[in-house]
Amino acid sequence: MMKKILFAVLLALSCLPLAAQDVYVATDKGCYLAGENIGCSAFCAKGPSVVLLELVSSDGVAAMGKLAVAGGRGAGVLRIPFGTPTGNYRLRACLPGGTPAGGPVISVFNTLSTDRVKDGVEVVGSLSSAPKAFETGYGFSVEQAGDSLVIRNMSGAAASVCLSLYREDSLQPVMRSSIAGFKLPAPSEPSDGEVIRGRITGPDASAATGVILAVPGSATDCYRAEVQEDGTFSVHTENIFGDVDIVCIPSGLGEGRTAHAELEQVFSTSPETGLPKLEICRSMEADLLRRTAAMQERQLTDTLTSSLPVQAGHFFLEHECTRYVLDDYTRFPTMEEVFVEIIPQVRMRRKGGKPSITLLIPSSVSDGMPRWGDAVVMVDGVPVLDHSLIESYDPAIIKTIDVYPYRYYLGPSDFDGVVNLVTFDGRMPGLLLPDNIRIYGFHGCSLPQAFKGSETLFWHPLVDIPAGGSVSVPCAGVDPGVFYTLSVEGISADGVPLYLRKTFF
Repeated sequence: MMKKILFAVLLALSCLPLAAQDVYVATDKGCYLAGENIGCSAFCAKGPSVVLLELVSSDGVAAMGKLAVAGGRGAGVLRIPFGTPTGNYRLRACLPGGTPAGGPVISVFNTLSTDRVKDGVEVVGSLSSAPKAFETGYGFSVEQAGDSLVIRNMSGAAASVCLSLYREDSLQPVMRSSIAGFKLPAPSEPSDGEVIRGRITGPDASAATGVILAVPGSATDCYRAEVQEDGTFSVHTENIFGDVDIVCIPSGLGEGRTAHAELEQVFSTSPETGLPKLEICRSMEADLLRRTAAMQERQLTDTLTSSLPVQAGHFFLEHECTRYVLDDYTRFPTMEEVFVEIIPQVRMRRKGGKPSITLLIPSSVSDGMPRWGDAVVMVDGVPVLDHSLIESYDPAIIKTIDVYPYRYYLGPSDFDGVVNLVTFDGRMPGLLLPDNIRIYGFHGCSLPQAFKGSETLFWHPLVDIPAGGSVSVPCAGVDPGVFYTLSVEGISADGVPLYLRKTFF
């Protein structure tokens, strides 16, 4: 009995989190194969809308990602690239503008490559003994009921938690961090999205008055910001999901001037020092082979939930459009003919020898004096300020033309409507952009996912349990004679860290 008590005390002490003070991130387990997803659940103060993640070793950053946050809780997955060398990594987390520090140690095994983290792996003759059945924690109780484990909230307050049931084997670390020592920071100013910062550079940078950022294929991710006197800009966006391209368009330059926008790097990308070496030995071979076979068989992750809002209200979502499906009409060879023959609300005229696309103002028709107003012309949601590019665009690759005859604001400028050319590809194929425009890869937020598998039998990152309430974790499929660990981590409505860890077989 004394040994069990001592083991529980040591576990609690070792579980004091290494995470940064402003955020704690729990994971579905502590060990992965290269190519797998790390299930992540974030806890932070109310206010921020994004958590930054870095999977980093002494060799540098192996993976980067973001979690969307609402009300101090967020979730998602971080994909470990297939080329990640074998070794121990730190999963660093912070809020935008913060300094990544601490975080759980994640062990990664690459069964497709012999690459290892430099000086980060040690070959040993044998490993420590197998895990023993134990239970420790605060705020929860657990009991088995048929093919389920029932977790009850005994903390006296409602709690937001993440749940994980995973298989123990020779690859799992002996100790894992927990939320036990995390102190929830005070709430900060609420935010509905991410702030993207950058700078205008180039010979004529001082001439730029604004910058437009847009995601090709997205009907909601288009933003404009003013350029400050020092050449910097900041754009407050809705949370952008997925790894996407961002088109950066400087405005106000005038003809013949050269400048472009550069985005600020929000990830630190600095290497991690002081990580323990990953110990490997011959006895791991069976577990590595079993895990590799299971990963190859699993082609799709079973997504159970997506609890966070993906988009707030937006112009394109709040207004109806007149949609012209070009396959329903005769296919004309030029865009000017398309506007003339198919879309009566839009016309292309020439001003000073250059094409200009305008939109019929609906209210002027009823007045008996039709007027044409300035239109924002887009290709796949990306504004095209030079209408000569639209004049020369190939109509054969356009699927629909959506016309929004409503006042549209793009930064300080307002227009009488939007004409959006939606291509079959959805990514502006064949559009010859000027040299001033840059396209950058952008790490957006991961969608929150809950999943099941052979190693992680159950993972749900966002679960609310009322005071005295309970939740069930299915444990069907548990192999007899194999150790499994149930991990529950959360924060009570009073801001108290709660956790439960039970290993059994």
